[in-house]
Amino acid sequence: MEEVDILMATYNTKIEYLKKQIESILSQTYKEINLLISDDCSPNKEVEKTLEEYAKKDKRIEVTHKENAGVSAARNTGVEKAKGEWITFVDADDWIEKGLCSILYIKARQNDCEIAMCGYSRVVGSSSEVINFKEKETILNSKEYLIAALNPQTGVGFCHTKLIKKTVINEIRFQEKLKVGEDAIYNEMIAKNITKAIYVKEPLYNYRINMNSVVKRFDENYVKKYLISMESNKKYIFEVYSNQEEIIQNYYNYVAFHVMLIAVNYCYNPENKRKNKENSLKEVCKNSIFKEGLEQCNYDNLSLTRKITLFTLKHKLYLITGLICKVRQMQNRRK
Repeated sequence: MEEVDILMATYNTKIEYLKKQIESILSQTYKEINLLISDDCSPNKEVEKTLEEYAKKDKRIEVTHKENAGVSAARNTGVEKAKGEWITFVDADDWIEKGLCSILYIKARQNDCEIAMCGYSRVVGSSSEVINFKEKETILNSKEYLIAALNPQTGVGFCHTKLIKKTVINEIRFQEKLKVGEDAIYNEMIAKNITKAIYVKEPLYNYRINMNSVVKRFDENYVKKYLISMESNKKYIFEVYSNQEEIIQNYYNYVAFHVMLIAVNYCYNPENKRKNKENSLKEVCKNSIFKEGLEQCNYDNLSLTRKITLFTLKHKLYLITGLICKVRQMQNRRK
């Protein structure tokens, strides 16, 4: 049996969440696993204590305490230490089903795939919703995987929910300067190293929605962080795929999707103290990268509500965009 290294980055995670994730990993039916934990200098000393206690109990657990440098640096530490033939990433506040490693490993080997990925449950409080981007088990080639990673609604751009053959990763690392979108770009980069990836519909990963995450919470530098991410994404896509129109189109759609995120989570966030939130949105849409994304995008692979929101942005119907964003913020606050 080949070894699977499970890489987990943690920073100030709630102890109850941390324990639930670790227990779910140790309960895997696939036994040839190693749990490599990168603790990003959690200020909560209870986190460090808990990790060390688990490491003493189970020799498969290795804990690295490092200076705070962000989740990308923590994940890169895990990749550097990984010795197994396969890698899977998990977040410390989520948890996995006991068959995740075994099911994905078997599917990958049976179908000669370098990546096996699964559906997931989106957990909000005590409720959950199963998310599948394919209606049945599906094999994707390199291009199909890349396009799926560029579509945030598929979940393929996440670094978790998948088992990855270590030879695919090679020297590819997470870009540590990025604070958002780093996992999508990572998946875009590994796409060129695969021939096949298999998607398994079964929801084997439980993804806990955190309203205080980098994506959701208000931050004065929110737009700047996304702009840096989009610039890095554009640089990579246009350097590697400059002659492939379908991929370029999906890049534009990717940018437009994130303008919608910015509109909801920054421009019309109740914590944004700017009196004229519409002007805040207009400023975002004037930025050259965001403007280009909105102008060049189409409505492929979007839900109806997002198609409507995108239509209002493309046609500068900012008053209607604002109303949609306010409703979305109200929905978020009730979760």
